[in-house]
Amino acid sequence: MSTLIIKPGQNLIEEIIPHLESSGRDYSSNLVVFPGKRPSHFLRKALAQKIKGSFIPPVIFSMDEFVDHMYESLQTKKKIETIDAVVILYELHKKTLKPLGGEAFLSPDKFLPVGLKIYRDLEELTIENVQPARVKQIEPLTGEVIPEQTLARLQSLSYFYENFYKAIEEKGLSTRSVRYREVSKTIDEYGLSLYGQVIFAGFFALTKSEKTLFRKLLQKENSLFIFQNATGLKEKLDDLDIVTDRMEANPVEPVMHFYSSPDTHGQVYALSKVISSRPGLKQGDKAGVFNETIAVVLPSSETLFPLLRQGLPMLDEDSYNISIGYPLHRTPIFGFLNNLMELVLSMDNDRVYIPAYLNFVLHPYTKNIYCSGSAEITRIIFHAIEKKLTEYRTKTFATLSEIEEDEDIISHVFDRMPEGVRELSKRGIREHLKAVHDNTIGKFLSFENIEDFSGRCTELLTYIFNNSTARQHPLFFPFSESFLKAMETVSRSLMKDYVFTETNSYFTFFRRYIMNEHTPFEGTPLRGLQILGFLETRNIKFDTVYILDLNEDTIPDTRKEDTLLPLKARQILGLPTYLDRDKLSAYYFETLLKGAKEAHLFFIENDKKERSRFVERALWEKQKKDRTTDAKKYLQFVQYKIRLDNPVPGEITKSGRATEFLENFQYSATALDTYLACQLKFYYTYVLRLDKKEEISGDIERVDIGKFVHRSLAEYFRKRRNRPLKESDIDIKEMDILLDKMFRDEYGNNPAGSLYLLKHQIKNHLRDFLQKYYIPAIRKQPVTLLDIEKDIHITANSFKLRGRLDSIEKRGAKTYIIDYKTGSNPSPLRINPDKLVWDNRESWGEAIGSLQLPFYLLLYSRKTNTKIRDLNGLFLLLGRSFISDEIELPLFEDGNGEEIYGLLESVIFGLLKEIVDHDHPFNPSSDKKSSCPLCNFRYICGTQWVVK
Repeated sequence: MSTLIIKPGQNLIEEIIPHLESSGRDYSSNLVVFPGKRPSHFLRKALAQKIKGSFIPPVIFSMDEFVDHMYESLQTKKKIETIDAVVILYELHKKTLKPLGGEAFLSPDKFLPVGLKIYRDLEELTIENVQPARVKQIEPLTGEVIPEQTLARLQSLSYFYENFYKAIEEKGLSTRSVRYREVSKTIDEYGLSLYGQVIFAGFFALTKSEKTLFRKLLQKENSLFIFQNATGLKEKLDDLDIVTDRMEANPVEPVMHFYSSPDTHGQVYALSKVISSRPGLKQGDKAGVFNETIAVVLPSSETLFPLLRQGLPMLDEDSYNISIGYPLHRTPIFGFLNNLMELVLSMDNDRVYIPAYLNFVLHPYTKNIYCSGSAEITRIIFHAIEKKLTEYRTKTFATLSEIEEDEDIISHVFDRMPEGVRELSKRGIREHLKAVHDNTIGKFLSFENIEDFSGRCTELLTYIFNNSTARQHPLFFPFSESFLKAMETVSRSLMKDYVFTETNSYFTFFRRYIMNEHTPFEGTPLRGLQILGFLETRNIKFDTVYILDLNEDTIPDTRKEDTLLPLKARQILGLPTYLDRDKLSAYYFETLLKGAKEAHLFFIENDKKERSRFVERALWEKQKKDRTTDAKKYLQFVQYKIRLDNPVPGEITKSGRATEFLENFQYSATALDTYLACQLKFYYTYVLRLDKKEEISGDIERVDIGKFVHRSLAEYFRKRRNRPLKESDIDIKEMDILLDKMFRDEYGNNPAGSLYLLKHQIKNHLRDFLQKYYIPAIRKQPVTLLDIEKDIHITANSFKLRGRLDSIEKRGAKTYIIDYKTGSNPSPLRINPDKLVWDNRESWGEAIGSLQLPFYLLLYSRKTNTKIRDLNGLFLLLGRSFISDEIELPLFEDGNGEEIYGLLESVIFGLLKEIVDHDHPFNPSSDKKSSCPLCNFRYICGTQWVVK
């Protein structure tokens, strides 16, 4: 037996080679074991460079591979999958008289996350050689009172610990920890004497099973242990009874660079600048500049894609290698499957919830399914469906067959077919849409059991792979392969025959299972720039390292253990704690840095994140060396240029085409109100015809409520026109029946939740409107409905004008133009004649809330030749909490109508002339606090800084 302790800056791989025995070029008599897998590639390369020819390499294992190899040479017990272990634990859980969590975890999908925790704890107890009796006796050992809930968890854990390993023994199975424990006990029975040299290299933190194994191997004459000195190693060697002389520190320190950034993208930006400035890169020598001696280290996998998309744009994929585990739940495939599951869960019997449906069909994987060899057709289909369903707005549910058979949608698609595929008939479009529905949504409506569910997931991903552009998307193949492997594991697991009563349970199971799965990026380890997770750097020397995300809670990962065992119990039982994780991180961080010639450390500093203690330590070492207290002199700060000025939009001049368009435009009251409030908004809305994309939120918006109320009142009063209203015309029951029918037509037979409440709110409010407003109005004076929702188009002073009048009523001697408002605030509608000055253009906007009623009076008076003195306008504020005659907001008070109207008519035509004046530009609003905060165009104008 011998041990070798090397300096932290030495190359572990190169130190191994002189100790290998060989017969010519045959090194197969050597067994080399590393903590992980990656160093094996570097050892083989180093041997190849030394020999400069073919050779037979040593037998090289990671520690897990070594234990599996030893165990399987004498045992036949199959290694259990994690999900199978959870199933066995679940069956034990159901048998106990006091199940963990009471009734909270009695179904498999709910038990899965806690089962994973239990399994991890049991494996840790086993590999650390803790006896079940000690877990039972933990309370008296702590010397303190343990809370009742914590004690219950420990008792449950003790129950599982006593019975789980008996159960797997009966099934002829083994676990990772069982294998470690058995191999450590019986290592003498294994054929290690067959090897001339057995080398264990680069180890630091050891479990009790590993310590037992190492102590026995230390007695073997053919064994060699190589350790790399760094902080904490002496404590570990003392624990193995290895006597150490004075261990030398690293005489050469790397050149250190520190980069402080406000966020992740700042780090990536800084890294990109540093990498882009490397000598030789400008000459195009990527292979010479970037090789396996350079590493970008990512302690957090979340930074991987910002790095690839923004940090390494100068490199092609052949210039770097990625070796890091990436969470499957962060991949686009999970998003695709999750959208489908959300769609199915939101269904009302056979009706799909339209917002969820659109989320799914507009996912890139769905809308790019091939049709007649082209993905463009499917994109046209689903965007046409989006457009049509959005136009319906208030319709939130529809059956798939309704969507497939909607003639408007099919015709819309057919008319937009690209040249060359117009031979695809409407029937062909409909059949393709149905095929997509059947192969995606149709497969997820019901399941026989877990095996069937996992099989459906596999079928769906295979369908997307074979029939869409998804496989052309970056990284789709490794992501889908990982999903398929995960589903295959489930389909052959002990859980495969489990049946859930609710579809939701299958989806909950899937999400919780995938949350613990990762996709490995396993590239070519010895090619190009190395992009590695933190632990992937173990035992490997790099000349240059770039380490990102050097923040607390990332490195070291100081988060609380995901365990059922409290910290005090872990300490008493001799289990690792977060303190041990910190020591492990410190050790590998130190060996990584001291093995490098140059190190670039990147970290985030903001109100939520602070730099890692490892960075603080490195800075302090430099400060001591340079005898300074100023740490900032070593930092390079990533800063963004922020413009704090508040831009004011400029005017927009009118082109000849714009003027011609405006001269022929048909103006409405809404258009004039828009122009009066903000001329730029009028330009964007009516000239450029821009608008925000309409979306279906699933909630009924205020505009939809307003339209519904208008339609309801129009339908109710339509048959009561051209005769005086009587109290008997106010029929509440008839209004209720009408509202029920209209709600049914708009929202389906069974409105639920907020829709149900809204229906009753509208019913009650319109009942009050009829009873508390119209009946008193009829009693006060004769009321005759002349017309309902009257469309009027006229030409006045060469301008084309149009409008739809909600109601025209004869009240006494006067005719009233009535406009229903579902709001309650009169302020945006009022006109203040005292502030209105004809020759002061700025006073128009200040005095006039809305020109709607005067505009309607203009339309009606000129269309019917009615004198203004016989007319008035009236807003009815239906949104008021209490309905009475106070909901009226008249345009004119008695006696001053003609004078005010004359002034307002002059304003209307003054605005129209201004709009068509070629020399008058479109100007921004003078009252930005009123106009800009909720405007759809504030980002175009740059006025998003304006707040009410």
